[in-house]
Amino acid sequence: MLRKRRHLSLDQAEEKTKVRRRFLEALEGGDYAVLPADVYTMGFLVKYAEFLGARKEDLVEEYRRERGSVSSIRSLTPKTALQEKRFILTPKLIILGLVVLIFAGIIGYIFYSVENFTSAPNLEISSPSTESVIREDHVEIIGKTDAGATLQINDQTVYLDDKGNFRETAKLQPGLNNIEIKATNRIKKETVKTIKILAEF
Repeated sequence: MLRKRRHLSLDQAEEKTKVRRRFLEALEGGDYAVLPADVYTMGFLVKYAEFLGARKEDLVEEYRRERGSVSSIRSLTPKTALQEKRFILTPKLIILGLVVLIFAGIIGYIFYSVENFTSAPNLEISSPSTESVIREDHVEIIGKTDAGATLQINDQTVYLDDKGNFRETAKLQPGLNNIEIKATNRIKKETVKTIKILAEF
């Protein structure tokens, strides 16, 4: 045996090749049941051949012959590596994705429209703040509601611009004034806010 002729021990072979001793013994003794899959065994053979200074091809060919393999040696390393499955973007997938996005957009728009249509209108009063004290006989009411809604201040209809903004002057009486601001949408849903103004003039 080449290893013994060169006065090399299995312990030395294991240390240099990093192949376990039991696998080296199995290779030398032809105990192939101990060895792992062929691809790993080939790697062991290559390392062992390099350690012994022998031809890699000869050892691999001998191993294949003894195992009864009829395939010829084309390379000492496997050519086909395990490949991960990759996600491939095809025209069909692109079209499907676009259809899903369009469908989701339509559903979202319908949901948004229905929600806005069935809910009461928004109403924001930016000026004046409630419980304000005014030294004049009038106050300017500024705010915003939904575009398309109808706005009334103390039962008087107020003009809205195309964005729902409004600005209206209301007359005040001396003392405490309750100003009712009401927004009504097309399905008669209402939002009402009341501002308390103390007029001192």
